[in-house]
Amino acid sequence: MPKKKKTKIKFLPGRGITKLISVPDQLELDRNKHLEYYQDLVYQCGKCGTCRTVYQTKDWPRICPSGEVGKFESYYLGGRNLLTWALTSGRLKWSENMAKIFFHCTLCLACTQQCQIPEIHNYAGEWLMAMREESVKQGYGPMPEHKKYTEHVEKEYNPYMEKHEDRLKWLPSHVKLTPNAKIAYFVGCTSSYREMNVAKSTAEILDSLGVEFNILKDEHCCGSPVYMTGQAEKAKLLAESNVKIFKDAGIEKIITSCAGCYRALKETYPNKFGLDHGIEVLHLPEFLLDKLNNEELKLTKALNMKITYHDPCHIGRHMGVYEPPREILKKIPGIELVEMGRNKQNAWCCGSGAGVRSGFKELSGFAAEERIDEAKGTKAEALVSCCPFCLNQFKNNIKNNEIKAFDIAELIKQAI
Repeated sequence: MPKKKKTKIKFLPGRGITKLISVPDQLELDRNKHLEYYQDLVYQCGKCGTCRTVYQTKDWPRICPSGEVGKFESYYLGGRNLLTWALTSGRLKWSENMAKIFFHCTLCLACTQQCQIPEIHNYAGEWLMAMREESVKQGYGPMPEHKKYTEHVEKEYNPYMEKHEDRLKWLPSHVKLTPNAKIAYFVGCTSSYREMNVAKSTAEILDSLGVEFNILKDEHCCGSPVYMTGQAEKAKLLAESNVKIFKDAGIEKIITSCAGCYRALKETYPNKFGLDHGIEVLHLPEFLLDKLNNEELKLTKALNMKITYHDPCHIGRHMGVYEPPREILKKIPGIELVEMGRNKQNAWCCGSGAGVRSGFKELSGFAAEERIDEAKGTKAEALVSCCPFCLNQFKNNIKNNEIKAFDIAELIKQAI
């Protein structure tokens, strides 16, 4: 039997969702639009159930945490498409229970990757987000927990109930900041208050490279936790504040160590909020891979560790960044990288995004435990990611130290 010719995977522009090939007459639409812009597309849903499992694999592993916990069709993409059709056509009315269904989702977009109907494959993520915004407009969203942390974000610029004045408490005294630098390290809330070793490692790596950078003391929450829970107007105010801070400081390049911040600054600010700031935004692995390839960064200490890598949804399916973290990990001496069965565009979500960890703890814990079990199945010693939110999720759900969890910045710092 002749071998099947391998087709090189192509992705949608600016996304980590595969581009369907040989499909005629695909609609080319804009992103980040209001609900009415997309409402006619939901009619194309065949309710076939393809959104439940990884498409075209031999064992069809499950892919939707929300559906597996919710146990009803309404918690899968096909069911949400049907509810979207019913709500936008007036056949159903908004209610608290209806809103909960749309918020009972990490917006990881794994379902859209599986759907083979072009317009749903390309754009379902847009109307899933728009439905959250609509529920807020209708007065049924966001969830109570989201309202609570949003109030604190508006007051202290972080969702962790911490004080803004403590945002840089983690910063080592030996790290040199350059007040007038054109490069800023945007730390983000999770690294500032919960996974401070990620922030510390990142700052020390940049310092060791002699990079002239600054950390802006007035940095606010990027707005992602507010925006992803449908509160677009409030998130836009945060975005405007941050852009003003960047511009006033003369920043031309931003480095992030948080996947959510990266997506917010690079994609949401200009494309959703119309804030065309003109600042180059790089996730830490992108920035450091260039330094490695130019031999400015040298990784010399062997770590002698078998690891597996988890793709954060915000830089993976949302933004298409899959290879830079893997390329760096493979260059660390002594590192053996093994892949989980569900990886890259088919990666299982950690369960912490889009307000799920605060609003739906059962769903969040279920998703994390399944991913941790998958990582343990590779016999890896450590589960590595490049998102402090994913890292914090794993560390909070790993039991009995059965596997370690690291951010890529921590490993790079050890290897220098």
